[in-house]
Amino acid sequence: MRRLPTRWTARFDAVVNLFTSFGFFTDSNDDRAVLGEFARVLQPNGILIWHGASRDGVAARFLARDWWKTANGTLVAHERSFDALSGILTVHAVWSGADGAGERDYRIRLYTATRLAELCAEAGLVVEQAYDEFTARPLRRRSSEMLLVARKAVV
Repeated sequence: MRRLPTRWTARFDAVVNLFTSFGFFTDSNDDRAVLGEFARVLQPNGILIWHGASRDGVAARFLARDWWKTANGTLVAHERSFDALSGILTVHAVWSGADGAGERDYRIRLYTATRLAELCAEAGLVVEQAYDEFTARPLRRRSSEMLLVARKAVV
C-alpha cells in the first residue's frame, strides 16, 4: 500500500479501500503515504472509495468489552481501550471453540472524516461525499463506520 508499482502511475479509474484495512501502521506517516499512493495511481478525475471506522462514532458508542458465539459455537471476547490523544484503538481478542483457542492483540488508528479529508487533500484528493457505512445516509457523528468518496483533482 505504501509503495505501489511505479508502472501504475495514473493507471486506474478507481481505487477501493474497504473493511477497515487502513490505520494499522505504527507510524501515522505511513497512512499519509498510502493516500499519496492511492492518488498517484489514479487517473485525473479518478475516484477513491474509502471505508473504515469513524473515530467520532466509535468514541461516541465506545464498548470496552463484549463477547459472542459464532455460528459454529466458538466463543469470542474482545476487550478494548482507546487513547483519545493518538486515536489508537487497542483490542485484545480471545476465542475458544471446537476448532481451537487463542488470543491476539491488534491496534488501529481511527480517524475523523475531517482529518481524512485533510490527508486526502494533501495527496491531491477531494472528498466529495461521506456516508454512514454502506448506506445512502449521510455520515453522522454517531456513525461507527464511514464511506468516503474522493476524486483526484485535475491539474
